Amino acid sequence: MKSGFVTVYGRANAGKSTIINGILGFKLQAVSERPQTTRDNVLGIYNGPDCQICFIDTPGLFKPHQKLGANLLRKAENGRHDCDVLLFVVASDEGIDKEVCARVCSANKPVVLAYNKIDKIRADEGENKLAKLVKLLPEDTAIVRLSAKEGFGLDDLVKAIVERLPEGEAMFPDDIVSDRPREFVYTEFIREKCMRLLHDELPHAICVELKSLEDEEEGLFIRANIIVERESEKAIVIGKGGKMIAQISKYSEEAIKGFVGKPVAVRLLVKVVPDWRNDVRFLQAHGLSDKES
Repeated sequence: MKSGFVTVYGRANAGKSTIINGILGFKLQAVSERPQTTRDNVLGIYNGPDCQICFIDTPGLFKPHQKLGANLLRKAENGRHDCDVLLFVVASDEGIDKEVCARVCSANKPVVLAYNKIDKIRADEGENKLAKLVKLLPEDTAIVRLSAKEGFGLDDLVKAIVERLPEGEAMFPDDIVSDRPREFVYTEFIREKCMRLLHDELPHAICVELKSLEDEEEGLFIRANIIVERESEKAIVIGKGGKMIAQISKYSEEAIKGFVGKPVAVRLLVKVVPDWRNDVRFLQAHGLSDKES
């Protein structure tokens, strides 16, 4: 069989997490229309009849600001080298980044190009851009056109990846789908609902901290803090008359219920931690930093 590690690499908001979620068949990472959603190099495991693909999702490439941003960028660059195959995701409706293409080449790994969001661009324009892009990548790069959001092209993408994986035994039992604990998945659901419902009001000054988890046969009860940096942001998350935080709770409950298959209750509080994105201790405590920070 074929097995190995595949790093998913590309600019912010190219659709990396959407691709992994689509292949795995469930939502492992927070997905939104806004860049810098992914914060951890998450391992999602796809088990096929003759393969095991261990996906490492990396934070999208962007110009970093706070310490959090610098940490995310470093994680993405480390992931570029620690893999058997590099899955390079490019959104067809965005410009070509020659510097990122050069980094892909310098990794010296088999490359699969996921040319994503083809539904958002005219076919002729997309093909012209693809032709220019391919010239900047290794000659043996595999090309897959897809729309991850619509589920188009994902089977072809898996096939292209498997063809480039080395022969080897499965590295994980076939009933394991991620190396992340369930607590991480639950907080990702909540964070995604924050991202979707708050839109442009709060950029990325949100962190979700799980406080308690009660998992019983009759249902799941979750308590969590939504952490922001300012009192004004706290007011936005709570909303007038508590309407916004009630919505976040409701949609989080529905999403997690679909994942676990039983009733879910989510209780949220909003907590202010000033400038947490630059707080080294906070970042380390919440798994958003590393030894180099």
